[in-house]
Amino acid sequence: MGKKMLAAMLTGLLAAAFLAAGCGGDKAAAPKGKELRPVRVGYYGGTCEAPIYAAYENGIFKKHGLNVELVKITAATTKENIATGKVDAIMASPGSFKSIEQGLNIKLTAGIHTGCIQAVAPVDSPVKSVADLKGKTVGVENIGGPPMIYLSMELLKLGLDPKKDVTWRAYPGPQLIQALEKKEIDAFGTWDPFPQIVANEGKARIFFSNTHTQPYADQLCCYVGINGKVVSDEPEIARLLTQSFAEATAWVGAHPKEAAQIGVDKKYTGGSLELNSQLLASYKWISDPEKSRQSYTYFLSGMKQLNVLDASTQVDTLVKHSFIILAK
Repeated sequence: MGKKMLAAMLTGLLAAAFLAAGCGGDKAAAPKGKELRPVRVGYYGGTCEAPIYAAYENGIFKKHGLNVELVKITAATTKENIATGKVDAIMASPGSFKSIEQGLNIKLTAGIHTGCIQAVAPVDSPVKSVADLKGKTVGVENIGGPPMIYLSMELLKLGLDPKKDVTWRAYPGPQLIQALEKKEIDAFGTWDPFPQIVANEGKARIFFSNTHTQPYADQLCCYVGINGKVVSDEPEIARLLTQSFAEATAWVGAHPKEAAQIGVDKKYTGGSLELNSQLLASYKWISDPEKSRQSYTYFLSGMKQLNVLDASTQVDTLVKHSFIILAK
């Protein structure tokens, strides 16, 4: 990948800017005679967070009576932002599930989409499937993060030991591509868009994808996550947030290119319009709470098998405590 493309990606993914609530939402009017409730929604800057950008820029949050401020966060600051009430809602991924088990007060209320994690190996590599990772070195962004967990779940199904049969190395997202080119790793698994970039450039082959590989392709990987204090103290606000996300999720599913345009034009995320459009069109956009709860249970069960969750944790109990279906 060229230096200009890498710089663009880093700018989009790591920029610390956030947009004030008054700047967006011109396409939908606020409820008449009703004061908008200030709400802070955190975002990481990922392509798949398109529903957040769409809900803000298209006025969906305002339509539901919410005066949203977008706050740029990172994986390292999520716990603090939720615990201190600095953020009322986020798009939650499996990266938050261990923290939820440990007491992070965030409730999942609906789903958003499938997909967004893929694994690649060089086109001339003998690695053509997850089974071929035995004895290989695999790059991931975080040891124990969702990409590693997905690959480990598949390794376990194949009778391999993820801890003994594979060597894992952590690199920041953009550096995974460089590490692969330098042959420091044999393959890598991470969030879009990095795997798709090298695949589109003809430098690597995708051999695992939770967008396309079954049974993962039918399981949601991102969810509406609402601060537990908001759910308990202001359930109506939690309901309005969930409704806003659901409407925005459906809109992105029907308008992937327009959604990608918002993310690129407003500099919420990096990458090109073509790349982001391709990725958004490849995901299934599903907000259905019952389907979402089933996917959440599926993933937690996999984490339990991998001993990521404590041995004493009862998955059904954790789901009952942390996934809340709000009345319409």
